[in-house]
Amino acid sequence: MTTIKTRDRDAILQALAAGVVPKTGLRHVQVGRAAEVGALVRDIDRICDGGAAIRFVIGEYGAGKTFFLNLVRLVALERKCVTIHADLAPDRRIHATAGQARGLYAEAVRNMATRTRPDGGALPSVVERFVTDCIQEAGQAG
Repeated sequence: MTTIKTRDRDAILQALAAGVVPKTGLRHVQVGRAAEVGALVRDIDRICDGGAAIRFVIGEYGAGKTFFLNLVRLVALERKCVTIHADLAPDRRIHATAGQARGLYAEAVRNMATRTRPDGGALPSVVERFVTDCIQEAGQAG
């Protein structure tokens, strides 16, 4: 039997009671998605090895898209990946002439997450890490 941390249990119950997708502990309530999760875990592994992947998750309202994407996002964060996500909306589109594409980009950057910043807002720490790594490499190269 799997034991669930009190913090995860409380977060799951509060989120489900509020009718929203839990941010943590999703693996405890996820069922019937082994094939989909497996495919995306393989994508994450490929990305961690320097490859690339893209997936579009499409479904009817209430089909579990947000739940599924949050689950995959948590797997990626556990593997030390930086994640970015944004929902398409009339004011956030991929291609537009009135700034909607800029709105989509802003939403994606705002939602950038790392293990230490899982709720978004990770851009400053990602840039800081990049600069620090560059300085260290330059120092080692002489």
